[in-house]
Amino acid sequence: MTNKEKSIIQENLVKLYLRLNGYFTTGFIVHSQKPYKIQSEIDILAVRFPFHIQNDTGHNSSPTLKLTDGIDIIIAEVKSHGQSLKFNKSLYENHSNESWTKILNWTGLFKNPAQINELSIKLQNIVKPVANSQLKDFRSIIATSEFGKISIRPILFSPERINPNNADKFINWTEINDFIWYCLAPISIRELCATTYDFTAWGENLNGIVKLYKDRAKKNDKYKNIEELYNEFEILKAAANNA
Repeated sequence: MTNKEKSIIQENLVKLYLRLNGYFTTGFIVHSQKPYKIQSEIDILAVRFPFHIQNDTGHNSSPTLKLTDGIDIIIAEVKSHGQSLKFNKSLYENHSNESWTKILNWTGLFKNPAQINELSIKLQNIVKPVANSQLKDFRSIIATSEFGKISIRPILFSPERINPNNADKFINWTEINDFIWYCLAPISIRELCATTYDFTAWGENLNGIVKLYKDRAKKNDKYKNIEELYNEFEILKAAANNA
């Protein structure tokens, strides 16, 4: 499996985790003022609205996310194990203030250009890497708009890492896998929540992961690490090639 294929699985795993936590997700390309160039790429831009409820599934969100009572926006950067746990330079160096301005404009939650500029500067500053800072909480900016209270949280995800390794707070394999397993492989039957259905309803990017988790649930064999997930995707790909 190529590193690119692994990267796609990691991002889709994070999208599934956020989807199960009630977020709408998308990727985002920040265009540059230079011709035919892009300025930055956001792995996942996610938004969750404050009145989200999914009681029929037996859960609403993971406590790890420490949700506030307003609109929550997560700017998710997905890092492989060989990469440093820090945000891309395009979000804190050179023209990064412009990048944040374009991201905030795209969300459509803020109308005042002066407020957008102020928030962009704050976001640019809070994602700057600080040696051995070991942050205990997620980076966060709180703002208000016509839509009420809004939290903007740049969060690092590293699905290949199992242990935090005393780094700044990030979301690792254990949290992602545990929550997905809790949602897709319930211990007891949830009367108002079906567990067998057409998995393509999850969409092309997520249905493969959902199917693999569901297959594991039938055997009560929870994934121990992401390598096991990679291996099962390889088996699926080989079977498709031989079909």
